[in-house]
Amino acid sequence: MKETNTRNMIVLGLFLLYLILSPELSEAQFPRVCCTVEGILSKQCCPALGSDPANVCGSLSGRGSCSAVRVDTKPWGGPYRLRNVDDRERWPTKFFNQTCRCTGNFAGYNCGQCKFGWMGPNCDQRRTPVVRKNIHSLTPEELQEFLNALELAKTTIHPDYVIATQHWLGLLGPNGTEPQIANISIYDFFVWQHYYSVRDTLLGPGRPFKAIDFSHKGPAFITWHRYHLLGLERELQRLTGNENFAIPYWNFATGQSECDVCTDSLLGGRNPENPFLISNQSRFSRWGVVCNSLDDYNRLVTLCNGTNEGFIQRGLIERGNRSLPTMNDVRSCLGIRDFDSPPYFTNSSFSFRNALEGYDKPDGELDETVNNLHNLVHSLLSGTSSLAHSAANDPIFVVLHAFTDAIFDEWMKRFTPSNTTFPDEMAPIGHNRDYNMVPFFPPVTNEEIYITSEQLGYSYAVSLDDADGGPSAFVLGSTLGGVFIGLLVLLLIFVLYLRQRRNRGFEPLIKADFTNRKYTEEA
Repeated sequence: MKETNTRNMIVLGLFLLYLILSPELSEAQFPRVCCTVEGILSKQCCPALGSDPANVCGSLSGRGSCSAVRVDTKPWGGPYRLRNVDDRERWPTKFFNQTCRCTGNFAGYNCGQCKFGWMGPNCDQRRTPVVRKNIHSLTPEELQEFLNALELAKTTIHPDYVIATQHWLGLLGPNGTEPQIANISIYDFFVWQHYYSVRDTLLGPGRPFKAIDFSHKGPAFITWHRYHLLGLERELQRLTGNENFAIPYWNFATGQSECDVCTDSLLGGRNPENPFLISNQSRFSRWGVVCNSLDDYNRLVTLCNGTNEGFIQRGLIERGNRSLPTMNDVRSCLGIRDFDSPPYFTNSSFSFRNALEGYDKPDGELDETVNNLHNLVHSLLSGTSSLAHSAANDPIFVVLHAFTDAIFDEWMKRFTPSNTTFPDEMAPIGHNRDYNMVPFFPPVTNEEIYITSEQLGYSYAVSLDDADGGPSAFVLGSTLGGVFIGLLVLLLIFVLYLRQRRNRGFEPLIKADFTNRKYTEEA
């Protein structure tokens, strides 16, 4: 216990030191420094870098300049047909239309940091990728570092960013003199970002428009969640003082009916007194949830303000009824060549994105009754995890989406897609290639994140290969192998037929029983 307390004190000390010495981070909604009456009225968020007020956006050292926000102007498709009623349209111009535009590999709301994957005083050195490992492969020390970092993020107020608690028209309060913003912890901000991307459009008291989602049901599902995790990972690196810290992944493709990370030593076991809550022996039993009352926010025409709304809940995976995805499902998904297909929505067929998200069968065949891969895991966990607006409250969300991202990264390596494979128009709102992902600030487009993980400064210790030669070898090998085996079977049958006919006279060649069992089902 004494060693644990000492370790925690060291981590806290490193974090405080880092706050003093390091540049601000950027992967959040709005910087606190810009959320003043003057800043909101001017719609300009171009802070100075350092103590010199003239060094706007690091301009004195050539890092950046204050510029008009670039927004996607191409048409979007999908069910959202309204215009100029949602504050996430043309993000983030309803709030700020001028921000720092950084040069080269500089990044951040004041151009004070490097883009993901770069480092050095001039952000011109490639960073050695951190390695994301299977959570079951972590050493005891690595596991405790991860769990402690999550706990610290849950209890540490974000040093740089705040959340808006009102619709953009009411952001300055009833008198126009009081910004409607709130502090929030680092982890709860991670939750809030996910909520804000999926929340309904507020049209009036009890009149939400629900058919809108900036982070699901379209191509941006992949890039949005990738950037979301990157932001949290950098915050956890900052908290631990360990620049090589990497979030782990959970390989959920076990085909089992039990959640093997739902234990007290990992992300929380089941409470024996209430199986819908986490065991009191787990630190996560004390975690409060935020952004859970979507219907109340719609009725009151307001936003989640980050207050505690109860505890994490998990459902029960019914034994023998439903089970987690299998590695066959993952391999089938990885065999889909096209990243996405029109209409770039939940009814896209033979779309890698749609299959990975879970709206297609793993092989890409469209089936409206299907629930697979990513969606299936959320559904089986049930409770908090099954609600898009609050799912990120459960720490399983982090490791679940890390593995989802690992599958995407494997697909990227196999097919090396060009940027043009990501649709530039007619995807649902928020999902076009050049759309600024909501609610990240400063603005970042889907295209900027549609690259391999190594280019963003991380990699995965995972092998999802099904053949040494990659997808082409797999397809070719499967075809030739199938033909060869088929010929052997026919030859064997013919020999048996001749022997049988010679010994007992003529009989039917084959007596076969047919079954509707699917290929991926267990015998």
